[in-house]
Amino acid sequence: MKTLRKFGLISIIILLVSSLLTGCIVPSSSPDETNQTDGEEFSGTITMYAGTYSPNRVLNANQKPATELKKLAEEYEKETGIKIEFIKGLPADQDYMTWVRTKASGGQLPDIIWSQWYDANTALAKGTLTDLSEYLEQPNPYVENKPWNELLNRQIISDTKSADGSTYVINGDYVGTATYFNKEAFEKAGIKEMPTTWSEFIEACQKLKDAGYTPFAWNLASTPTGTDRITWLTRLFFTNFFADEYDELRYTKNEGITNQDQVIAIKKGVFGPENEKWMAIWPILKDFSQYWQPDFTGGDSNGQGTMLAFLTGEVGMYFDGSWASQQIKSANPDFEWSSFKNPFPDHATSEFATEFDSSAAIGGPSASFQYAVPTKKANNSLTPAKEKAIIDWLMYITTPEHNEAIVNELGENVPTVAGAKPIEELSGLSDLANQPLQSVFGGINLEKKELDAIYRAFQGYILGDTTLEEFAKVADTEMEKTADSLIQQNNWDLSEYLEE
Repeated sequence: MKTLRKFGLISIIILLVSSLLTGCIVPSSSPDETNQTDGEEFSGTITMYAGTYSPNRVLNANQKPATELKKLAEEYEKETGIKIEFIKGLPADQDYMTWVRTKASGGQLPDIIWSQWYDANTALAKGTLTDLSEYLEQPNPYVENKPWNELLNRQIISDTKSADGSTYVINGDYVGTATYFNKEAFEKAGIKEMPTTWSEFIEACQKLKDAGYTPFAWNLASTPTGTDRITWLTRLFFTNFFADEYDELRYTKNEGITNQDQVIAIKKGVFGPENEKWMAIWPILKDFSQYWQPDFTGGDSNGQGTMLAFLTGEVGMYFDGSWASQQIKSANPDFEWSSFKNPFPDHATSEFATEFDSSAAIGGPSASFQYAVPTKKANNSLTPAKEKAIIDWLMYITTPEHNEAIVNELGENVPTVAGAKPIEELSGLSDLANQPLQSVFGGINLEKKELDAIYRAFQGYILGDTTLEEFAKVADTEMEKTADSLIQQNNWDLSEYLEE
């Protein structure tokens, strides 16, 4: 699936998951709880695989330790007598989802696991995770008994439900992308308001240029980061331009726009050069390139080239993920900086622009605070009393104060519990979680070889080596070839969608 399952997409999900996959696992049950009956209050230990926020995760280079959950667990034990035991990660060579499935089959999953919401909805066998819907309307005793669903982000609850309406994952953070900017440069250029639309953004670029700054650091190198970033930028436009057709583009009626939906759109001529709306994006991006640094096709320094350019103080803005805030902070630049959510196309930019704010199209609730509760089938230590205690602990860590402390300690994502505020450098992204989880890829990266070929043609177009028509021919050829290949590989019968 190429919606948020790819979050710019594969590289970001790998970044978030990689920090989880080290260490060892212990069983979820303990002797003091196996003999408890259903009517008793739970006493004993709750085991939790907390992933990135775990206090005992194995750290990679430059990663900060996470300590807040341990502090909260100690406080919780004092209040309730219930101990929270954090499970260590897996050996580096072991796949997390394989481990989940294996442990689930033997009824040995921990009481709480980390899980991407889309894996919980589609990749895990039905019956592995508990539907938490009945708990959402219950009062949270740690926040004046407010209903839990008034604290958890309603937009995220709606967007991450399974097809049958079940809620398997409690979400507490959001990974986004942002435009990072030099505050001093903005002040010298006379930019007083953060751009929200693309036309305002281009106006800001011109002011920065007039003030002697390189307006924007961009990576157009032939590297994974370069190809990745162009899909971020095109998604910003595709999602806006096709917003009025979003539901129609979900031909198969699955979650988001799937690969199969994209293939159908290609074969129908909705995605590709036949559609003037699809074609209108590329000249806008070429116009944007006049504000990039002169060596934008150079090496990207292992994906950090644009950040390094920004840190010199000579660049006004650049494009990165919410996780980059900590890297910038660690570099301690000699200027003040912050970020704002990415500007979306407006009518002054293109006749095809819609009113839809697509700034949330590059990101989503697919980060580190996603916790699920295995069923009795997948965790043989579970009892009704224990399940209630597990929910109580999840309510405890999703108060605004606790959610904010957990997420902001690492400062890589935006907390999503109502009332929790992000770190100052990500304050401009605070409303991303309230926007619909909607993303359109435009059919350009169904397969790596397709994206690589289109990207090379795009490079030539930006550099003036080829015309827009020549770029379009390459894109059309590659998209059609890839669509045909996927139809054959998957034995898709698309006749019902392609009949006139």
